[in-house]
Amino acid sequence: MVLKDLSEANPEIITVQISDIARGGKGVAREENGRVVFVPFTAPGDVVRVWVTERNKRYLDAQAIEIIKASSLRCTPPCPVFTKCGGCQWQHLPYQLQWEKKNGGVKHALERMGISPPEDWEEHPADNQYHYRNRVQLRGFKEDLGFFAARSHTIIPISVCPIAKEEINLAFDKIRSEATKFTEAYKVEITTSEIGGVTYLYNSPHATGGFRQVNDEQNNKLRQLVFKEVPPNVELFDLFGGNGNLSLALADTVSAIHCVDVFAPTEVTSSLPSNYFFHRCSVHSWLLKQAAENEPLKKHRVAILDPPRIGLGETFNRVASSLEHLGVTKIITIGCDPDSWVKDVSRFVRRGWIFRKAALFDFFPQTPHVESVAILSI
Repeated sequence: MVLKDLSEANPEIITVQISDIARGGKGVAREENGRVVFVPFTAPGDVVRVWVTERNKRYLDAQAIEIIKASSLRCTPPCPVFTKCGGCQWQHLPYQLQWEKKNGGVKHALERMGISPPEDWEEHPADNQYHYRNRVQLRGFKEDLGFFAARSHTIIPISVCPIAKEEINLAFDKIRSEATKFTEAYKVEITTSEIGGVTYLYNSPHATGGFRQVNDEQNNKLRQLVFKEVPPNVELFDLFGGNGNLSLALADTVSAIHCVDVFAPTEVTSSLPSNYFFHRCSVHSWLLKQAAENEPLKKHRVAILDPPRIGLGETFNRVASSLEHLGVTKIITIGCDPDSWVKDVSRFVRRGWIFRKAALFDFFPQTPHVESVAILSI
């Protein structure tokens, strides 16, 4: 089985045995001198001939040319363009192994930062490993409709996407017929509604209806965890809260909710609860303003922190100090990148916060991505 065509006149070819899967998704092997070799789309136990694409002092990057001996762990990917499309990296691995690697990877990241995983550790693997995405963005040109290849603007034509909901797959033929009106390359976002139906958006720079998690089932599980962790009658800060995905349904049980995000809605409907307030600005500037206008408070406030992939970054100290000044005694912090999330958790712990609970959610089966949640109190 040939996985990668060679594109160099004198490529460096070696044979390796895959022993593990790195958290980033690639198979891990070692040269005889002990140097690590990373090979995508491989499984533990595979013996593969690989083309070395990059050689560093500590590791090699390589592409599989041929599987000499296939691992017994391998699955048959249901997608006809798996390894070509840039969407999935793990369709060749059984789901139990995928979840073990995600769960173990987060624990390992904590331990590397000197943080012991809490005893209260919840796991929420996906019930649906395929047909879970409620939104996809396709690219088209002339008769081709598909996804970009990884790290490329080359369109990989598709007839079906196994991780997209069935309603989305059924829409592909309609898209092709409608797109004949375009004379240049185009993009189209297809989104399913939570109450049924499908919407199409052509060549728009923004997602339909603002940000929405692509996995409704896992998003509902995450909401349930948040609802359980927010006690009644408190004031809630939903920071990086978008359109209120995690907090809007709590308006009936808490005293007030402040949802802060640079992309928060600018127009609110009459149905918005009277105790729910959107603030369209940066989180750290809003917190600094609140802290400057208020004396240190002893109120028991709760904060949800759901920052972008990079975490709180250089704003951490300002955000943490402001939260403490404003009487926040419980934080629910969420991260889609384990390293950034662990870094933020460890910085809170060093400030005296107690890491009481963790929960992991698999929003993206067939990929290495995992959503991590920490419950911190002080």
